[in-house]
Amino acid sequence: MSAVARNEKYLSVAQVCERFSISRATFWNWMKKDQTFPVPVTINKRHYFSEYDLAKWEAHRGGADPDLNGRLVGLKPVSGVITDYRQLVEALIKRRDELKISSIELDARSGMQEGYTSKLENYGRPQGRGMGPEVFPLWLGGLKCGVVLVDLPRRPRAKKQDLMGGKRA
Repeated sequence: MSAVARNEKYLSVAQVCERFSISRATFWNWMKKDQTFPVPVTINKRHYFSEYDLAKWEAHRGGADPDLNGRLVGLKPVSGVITDYRQLVEALIKRRDELKISSIELDARSGMQEGYTSKLENYGRPQGRGMGPEVFPLWLGGLKCGVVLVDLPRRPRAKKQDLMGGKRA
């Protein structure tokens, strides 16, 4: 699976330490002693870690595999671990592409106003919109998918900004 296909983000050593609330010494112990710890990408002698691989490693330590081969309680997973809004939107776009339906067709299937899917998929741009509690079930229903929460052993990394790029309250 390519980095783009799974919405890859990379974290520095400092960001990994912040995410897990650990010291650098603990981090380096994990790197040395845990053979399942994600392998870094090294750029200019600095290590960067795939956020996806870290989430998968976390889930594996907790006894779950986010890339379940097969079915989850009788249902087939259609994405990997999603930890933020942008990843959710990109996973829904990928799902629409897999179903080979246009955004206009999704609008019709879901009962959303014509052109609304395009606005949802472009939420960070001037013409885009975020989704609310009324639209979320329509969007999921039109794509024949749902959201599954998984128990991760640690919290996702803290965000310094809210989902739309503004400052946290």
